Amino acid sequence: MNIKTKFIIRALVGFSIGISIGAITYVVFTSETEPLNKGYLLMQLFGSGLYGVIANGGAIVYDFESWSLGRSTLTHYIVTFAAMFITSEILGWFPHEILHLILLAFSVVYLAIWLTEYYLWKKEIARINSQLELIKFNSRKTA
Repeated sequence: MNIKTKFIIRALVGFSIGISIGAITYVVFTSETEPLNKGYLLMQLFGSGLYGVIANGGAIVYDFESWSLGRSTLTHYIVTFAAMFITSEILGWFPHEILHLILLAFSVVYLAIWLTEYYLWKKEIARINSQLELIKFNSRKTA
């Protein structure tokens, strides 16, 4: 699968996830007594979906084989944080007084997700390497 196709698939998945999170957030944080504001809801859903495109589609940087893991991670972090900050400003997600807390929370969650993924991939690579060693050992035995 080429990189363009991977990006499109990731972007579509990200848009879907973003819209879903936006809808859940709207329901959770909107009072039952407030009338449904369709324009506001559509703007929130579209903004959340667009952020999902950037966050999930932007993970394509990890597929650039010439880039180091550090470069890919830093690029993805900066792009997703900037997109979240800009989207937040446009859609009014957070009060300005707590933006430093948002940066901290975003960074902690990003780090936790990254470390989890890193650990899982490291485990998977170790499993593959042990299988390769077993294949190599068996091929020596039969030769």
